[in-house]
Amino acid sequence: MKVTPWTTGILVLAVVTIAGCSNTPAKAADSATAGTITVKGYSGVFQDNFVKAVVQPFEKKYPQIHVKYIGAANSAENLASLRAAQSKPDTDISILDISAADTANKSGIFQALDPAKVTNLADIDPRGKTANNFGPALTFDSLVLIYNDSVNPAPTKWDSLWDPKYKGMVVVTAHPDIQGTGLMLIENQKAGGDYTKSVQPGIDRLKTLAPNVQTWAPQPDQYTLVQSGTASLAIAWNARAQYYADKSGGKLKVATVNDDTIFQINTINLVKDSPSPVAAQVFINYALSPGSQANFTDTMFYAPSNTKAKPTAAALARTALNPQNTANILSVDWTKVAANRESWTQLWRREVLVG
Repeated sequence: MKVTPWTTGILVLAVVTIAGCSNTPAKAADSATAGTITVKGYSGVFQDNFVKAVVQPFEKKYPQIHVKYIGAANSAENLASLRAAQSKPDTDISILDISAADTANKSGIFQALDPAKVTNLADIDPRGKTANNFGPALTFDSLVLIYNDSVNPAPTKWDSLWDPKYKGMVVVTAHPDIQGTGLMLIENQKAGGDYTKSVQPGIDRLKTLAPNVQTWAPQPDQYTLVQSGTASLAIAWNARAQYYADKSGGKLKVATVNDDTIFQINTINLVKDSPSPVAAQVFINYALSPGSQANFTDTMFYAPSNTKAKPTAAALARTALNPQNTANILSVDWTKVAANRESWTQLWRREVLVG
């Protein structure tokens, strides 16, 4: 057998396994794709539906691999936990937004995928591809407004958030959550600013929104607060908003604004020194497959990143890939956003989240 770097890894695994038991080399090699892998991603309704639409079918197809899913409130929390465990990783796969993923890549938290194992990398939408085979887009989404019957007429602009009649009734999730970042970038652009140089125009605009904001840290989430009537308006992600709108029986509504919006990318990443890298890449490849992607879109309205995925037309029309939903996409270099993550966090704390 010709020995390559890849086969060398298998041979080493076989030797280690044989040292501990009487398995044959073939069975030892197979053990790399068996056992438990840990996936860390968004909690709540994302977790519920991802497990239903992706994890459970995967475990049925690969019964030798068990998936343990751990929920995080947002990408910032996910990234913090990955940093805390970087010297001894306890997670195999992380699902988080592209800005946080870029920070993790630069911090050496993630490792490149093997295209020979994750063959579906070849069919990822160009907008979701990343350099050097690091974690690609798993889903696409966009920023929208959600509201209830207390809002009349229906909002069509981000400016509705500033309407004085909604004083104390608006919910915005603050930066470093990408929702708050997105609204800042949108308002920065509208004010004539260039975020690559300064976000001060956006910060100044958000300071004037503060009297209307009920909370910058919604608990349990903005969807629940708006549906219950505790709040009237909130910024939100389209996929979750569409899902909750269906579940609310009309109490929660989704407004696609006629303004610039943010095209959000959730990435799926292999943790460096993952406990089970081979099995983890089997799962990543499955999650990126056309069938799995279509199933998740049909379940929860996240737009697929695999160009060969074929979700139902009805579901696709309610995703970020509907041209009507993304007519005005603000062009954002997320590597620059990641580079400014900490400085912008301090800016928010000093000027927006005060009082």
